[in-house]
Amino acid sequence: MNTKRPLPKRFSGTTRVSGILVGLLALSLTALIAGVAGAAPFAYVANSGSNNVSVIDGATNTVVQTIAVGRNPLGVAVNPASTRAYVTNSASRSVSVIDTATRSVSTTVSLGVQPLGVAVNAAGTLVYVANSDGTVSVIDAGSNAVMATFVTGGSLSGAIAVNPVSPRVYLTDFLSNNVIVIDASSPGGCSPTTCWSIPVGFSPMGIGVNPTGTRVYVANNGGTVSVINTATNAVVATVPIGTELLSMPDGIAVSPSGTLVYVTNSFEDTVAVIFAQTNTVVTNVPLPVGSSPLGIATDPTGARIFVGNHDTATVSAIDAATNTVVASVPVGIRPDVFGAFVGGAPSTAASCDDQIAPLLAQIDSLQRSLAAANDTISTLQQQLRTANATIGDLTNQVAALTSRLAAANAALLDLNNQNDALKTQNTALQSQVAGLQSQVASLQQQLGTLPAENAKLKSDLDTANRTIASLVDRLFGARADANVAAVARDAAQSELTQATAKVGARDYRVKYAQKEFNEGLAALRAGHYQRAVREFRETFEICQRVLRH
Repeated sequence: MNTKRPLPKRFSGTTRVSGILVGLLALSLTALIAGVAGAAPFAYVANSGSNNVSVIDGATNTVVQTIAVGRNPLGVAVNPASTRAYVTNSASRSVSVIDTATRSVSTTVSLGVQPLGVAVNAAGTLVYVANSDGTVSVIDAGSNAVMATFVTGGSLSGAIAVNPVSPRVYLTDFLSNNVIVIDASSPGGCSPTTCWSIPVGFSPMGIGVNPTGTRVYVANNGGTVSVINTATNAVVATVPIGTELLSMPDGIAVSPSGTLVYVTNSFEDTVAVIFAQTNTVVTNVPLPVGSSPLGIATDPTGARIFVGNHDTATVSAIDAATNTVVASVPVGIRPDVFGAFVGGAPSTAASCDDQIAPLLAQIDSLQRSLAAANDTISTLQQQLRTANATIGDLTNQVAALTSRLAAANAALLDLNNQNDALKTQNTALQSQVAGLQSQVASLQQQLGTLPAENAKLKSDLDTANRTIASLVDRLFGARADANVAAVARDAAQSELTQATAKVGARDYRVKYAQKEFNEGLAALRAGHYQRAVREFRETFEICQRVLRH
């Protein structure tokens, strides 16, 4: 049977027609915004400590505007046309929409939950916001209204990214050590067929997708970057970051070409540069000591990388050609910005927005239709492969049954010969039974001594438990340094994981223990080892009480 026949022409035709229409619309859109391309980049840096956004002109590496937004801004995403910047205000439970032409807030979208990460789809028509309660709010970029909310089942969502070639959205879940994948084209929200969880490293923070949509990169606070294959939703590589015991990757950005991935290491004050083809770190860009870099983004050309430094209230500009810091720009307090916060020069032609919006909507609609057609083709191809595999399996089963029948006939002939041999073996077994009976009598005699041995083992176990308790007290009472703090962190994390598994993440004791653990991580990140050990000990003792009851 020939299983390699080409698919009917109607399948390839669907893809071709959709591709032509999308291409024509993309050409129209390109003509409208061509004046923006090639201009110097602008970085929109959220300062969580001063409740504003610093606008940096990449041509001069200076702050040209400071825009007041809501309280505790964290995430920033610039749309593909660089006409809007979306800022999440976690304490105000809102999103500020910045008009990049006027450099002012044009509207504020209320969410009712604490937003963290934010991302815009490739068409610029939808804005996805990751909320602290594990939900994702979807904002219509045309009306600035919340049009949908996905309930992911996650515990603490953080950063978020959108696949540029499919309707899938990826967000990190800090507490569960997972990346959650959402099929945003599904109108029914999350279900086992539209949302998936991918285990990654410890405490995932930043996330980014390459331009072709084939790989997702996740920065894990535990010292690694996870590389996910978007076709299989599986981790295909884990890249170690940093050289010290407490390496702490936070932010991540993928170059526009997709060949390089940039990762901030807040503990070592560096930016690791990963070569995507081999998933290896090719260099580490040093930043000023004490910077504690967090957020990172590239400009639309990939020539400059901008890094928000938490402790020094600056933004470092890195030349991608030389991997060196070429400028340090003072900004607001705690520039903990996450997301694609760098865009091109804003367009000043207001009339273009009205023309771009319907074209973007058409592109988005056609991309969804194309994705649905491709899914249908993939399903039919899989069904064909399954049918061919079933036929092959049945053929193999028939051959196997024929072989087994011949073997059974041969075995039947051997049974008569084996019967005579069994009679001889029976005589020998009777002799062995007599020997075993003697051994049973001996074992019964030994059984009488087991209670005393068991009592001794219980005594030894009590002694060991007292020794372990003493060692735990010595660990948390030792003089704190980075190594002691790291060991305390691991001990507390182990107990927290067990307590969460026992009573669930929503238990008030586990929530309090998680709060203490997060404060310990913050103190560890800031170099306050003694305080970190105290917080980890509190976590450890709370979880011990949970596990004992």
